Amino acid sequence: MAGTIYGSKLQGMRAAVGDTLAELGRKNEKIVVIDAETAVATNIMPFKNEFPERFLTTCIAEQNAISVAYGVQRMGYIPFVPLFASFIARRSFDQIFVQAGYANANIKMMGCYAGITAASVGATHQSFNDIAVMRTIPNIKIIEACDADELSEAIKAAAQHIGPVYIRVVRSDLAKYEVKQMPEDYHFELGKATVIREGEDVTLIGSGIMVSRCKEAAEILRGREISAEVINVSTIKPLDTETIIRSASKTKHVVTAENSTVIGGLGGAVAEVLSEECPVKMRRIGIKDRFGHSGLIDELLEIYNLTTGDIVKKALEVLG
Repeated sequence: MAGTIYGSKLQGMRAAVGDTLAELGRKNEKIVVIDAETAVATNIMPFKNEFPERFLTTCIAEQNAISVAYGVQRMGYIPFVPLFASFIARRSFDQIFVQAGYANANIKMMGCYAGITAASVGATHQSFNDIAVMRTIPNIKIIEACDADELSEAIKAAAQHIGPVYIRVVRSDLAKYEVKQMPEDYHFELGKATVIREGEDVTLIGSGIMVSRCKEAAEILRGREISAEVINVSTIKPLDTETIIRSASKTKHVVTAENSTVIGGLGGAVAEVLSEECPVKMRRIGIKDRFGHSGLIDELLEIYNLTTGDIVKKALEVLG
């Protein structure tokens, strides 16, 4: 899909959102989309244009969007709510806690522009803690795909799953990485992490845009005669503890990498499991205890230490 929206190319994972929702809408008349005046930015216009009668807007009222979704799912529909990750996780927290989590409602929430990928709009729009927030709510499944194909499959899997799901989506300002990351024969499975590279010395565990950097880091480490195993954790909750423990038991060294805060995020989830079940040496790549600010995304990757080089550095550090 060509073109740009708000200065960002409409490609990769961002394009997959609109294309997949429209595809689901054609196959299932129960699919509805609920918006809060972010339809252009989140690229759900393809669904609106094709199914205007199943597209609802609450204007700029994210809390109400969740409440409307709760009512709609009670009528037998399957509501998707794509909003900015910063607003859906923070502004709508109480509604999500009560009407999605506590009610175990069949609502599919999508947090777009996640992490630093809302680069140009600064601290108010950068969502560093949405994973941490959602992890605290029982019943909610959390997904973060690493490429467009995986995201498309994840959205379809969320539609099939009965219960609340939170899907994290990036803005797509990362042209170099807007390529397929997973093997050709790979298919997304809710609750399953995937070993995409076997290794013996250190385990690199990534989610979302950090999976590609873990793969790059593994190649650099190979040049130093270090064998790195790479795991894509596309379902952050429930965490695939079996795959993670098996790998950590083998390598004895773990580095996690995420486009979110290390407090309560993927790294925290992995640390919780390993500290109880398989204590090993571990380091975490992610955003430290700080707010965001505006900048080019490549600059922010450097500022927040989310680069391939940072992963290599932590891997060497944990290996001693």
